[in-house]
Amino acid sequence: MPFSHDSQHSLPERLIQEHDEYRRLAERHRSFEERLERLNSRHILNDEEKVEAITLKKHKLALKDRMAEIARGFNAGRVGGAGR
Repeated sequence: MPFSHDSQHSLPERLIQEHDEYRRLAERHRSFEERLERLNSRHILNDEEKVEAITLKKHKLALKDRMAEIARGFNAGRVGGAGR
């Protein structure tokens, strides 16, 4: 079944269903985001929490980069036939 470019939202959904690593990365990204939201809801963070927030942001970015890399490979495999 060829991939349709009509819906930007369907690619991440498909990857979550079809790609184990992408699904694990998305779950970790979501858990980091939830923790970051809890930290950001506080008015004042102590030094340890500030470091944790910065670390979470860096980890989230690294996860997002890897997820984008997987998506590009998935798309290339679907469109150009050059899968991994």
